[in-house]
Amino acid sequence: GGVFLIEYLDDTIKTPDDVAQIVNLATLGTIARVKADDGQRRLIVHHEPKSPISEAYRTLRTNIQFSRKVQGGKTFCLTSGSVGEGKSLTAFNLAWVSAQLGDRVLLVDADLHRPRQHKILKLSNSRGLADVLMGDLSLEEAVAATSMANMDVLLSGRVAPGAHGLLDTRRLKELVEALRQSYDMILFDAPPVIGVSDASLIVREVDGVILVVQHRKYPFSVSLRAKAIIDNLGANLVGVVLNNINVSRDYSYYYYHHHYYSYPQAKGDEGKKA
Repeated sequence: GGVFLIEYLDDTIKTPDDVAQIVNLATLGTIARVKADDGQRRLIVHHEPKSPISEAYRTLRTNIQFSRKVQGGKTFCLTSGSVGEGKSLTAFNLAWVSAQLGDRVLLVDADLHRPRQHKILKLSNSRGLADVLMGDLSLEEAVAATSMANMDVLLSGRVAPGAHGLLDTRRLKELVEALRQSYDMILFDAPPVIGVSDASLIVREVDGVILVVQHRKYPFSVSLRAKAIIDNLGANLVGVVLNNINVSRDYSYYYYHHHYYSYPQAKGDEGKKA
């Protein structure tokens, strides 16, 4: 009885049905929690391309591409309601699988005050978006290649303490238009929309916004507030990624993963290494 009471009182987002009924948005992807060391967790789409999680990211890419809300769209912003919901890792893995599948991709770390992509990629953050916005570097000088052939990254760069207002509408609009010429997909890893003004600027300039919601983390009021902010800005909110799902705890997700693992692979797949 106690377990059912706890579930009843739990006001977090737990399922795609919650996303549809409470937040009134489509679920573009469901991403399971990864039990692995940090490096493996970051690069699971590289190390385990046949895993259910890698397939989940490919499904996310497909759902974005075929969404009626973003037909022909190239520029996307991944954001969240609050910190720690996994938007940066989601953006990275989405960029990686898109490049694997042939898209020319640029991942932009636009979270200037809490940058993460340089840590995921293990690159120096000495140059990047901040340098472009300040006029110290050109885009060509600031963009870095990655080990994935079709994927480039524009890291955040180092922001001087007390530096505010680097992102403004004019600079951002010019940046987005310049990037459209060179890439099939541009993904902005933006700050959370609640309490960070930079996110409000970014969501208005892209073709589509993707809201990353961590499974069972925050009350659904956080996601509702994030949705209201994005909608009030006139941005195109495409849908939700339900992230970091504990498959062993939630049996409906367990069935999906068990089914995937038990499904026979094509002949010749056994024993192949990524």
